[in-house]
Amino acid sequence: MAMTIHQLRIFWAVAQAKSYTKASKMLGLAQPSLSQQISKLEEEVGSRLFNRGFSQIQLTDTGDYLYTKAEEIIASIEETEEELKQFSKNTRGVLKIGMLSSVARNILPPTMKLFYSDMPDIEINVLEVAPAEAIDLLYARQLNIAVVAEDSIAASNLSFASTEIYTDPYVLAVPTKINLEKIDTIKQLNFKEREVMNSSIIFEFGNQHKKRIDDWFKKNKIAAKIIAHTRSYEVALSMVEAGLGVAVLPALTAVIGLNRSYDVSLYKTNLTDRRLVSLAQKQFVNTEPTKTFIKNLVQAGKELKLPKIKEVPNFLTKISKEFK
Repeated sequence: MAMTIHQLRIFWAVAQAKSYTKASKMLGLAQPSLSQQISKLEEEVGSRLFNRGFSQIQLTDTGDYLYTKAEEIIASIEETEEELKQFSKNTRGVLKIGMLSSVARNILPPTMKLFYSDMPDIEINVLEVAPAEAIDLLYARQLNIAVVAEDSIAASNLSFASTEIYTDPYVLAVPTKINLEKIDTIKQLNFKEREVMNSSIIFEFGNQHKKRIDDWFKKNKIAAKIIAHTRSYEVALSMVEAGLGVAVLPALTAVIGLNRSYDVSLYKTNLTDRRLVSLAQKQFVNTEPTKTFIKNLVQAGKELKLPKIKEVPNFLTKISKEFK
């Protein structure tokens, strides 16, 4: 009995995830079923494909060779399937998109309006997921497109086709009652305002993202007291709105919807902007409906409007301009 495409897909997923448990979740299959298929594949090949007993599964030389071939075979089959669909004038189906909720609520509605004018018969399935999960789902072919911050992409993920969607500046979010525009030092604020400026809300996701923001606070010598950790921009902005503290975050996250935003003041930080990019498998990026959806994402990104962003406060200008 020859090896099957199903076995190759399972093998590829386990090799990519370096874990039976993770691959099981990616594929939506029970772990015993995965193990059984890998064993059958090893019998067919006549050699072990994985070295067991490590913290992460490691490929043998045979496994490494088969991994490269499996990737080529699976990509070729999926590309052929996608191209066959193009023979139908009335493209139908489901397009699966993964992105953060703060991005989805702002860029998705205008993108879909553009998209449905061209392809009204495609159903959009939106998954609100963190970048790491979105990339895993892309590898598993559970997503067609992921929209993530470029700095969340590891070097190993550069094999995806990447398209810039939007450049999003990092801002300092401050309660509206605190006016930083006309002060030269924090000492000019009253005691309660200084307490708020010394309190920060910190994010617990994205190592590069977290480090950049933590370093900015330390460099500028404000918000030394951490009052909360969160994985949600919405939660952080709600805390700032309530006057509990300040946060550094991408400006787009402060937008709630069309012409609406959180009631906070936003100040420039001179941090390097966050670049939002779309990711897709290279063999699909120029096929429909993926191609059209990415084109519409780019167009929608050009038309996004941010809330008013004030200049870097005077007392931060000198330090902030040195820190990027």
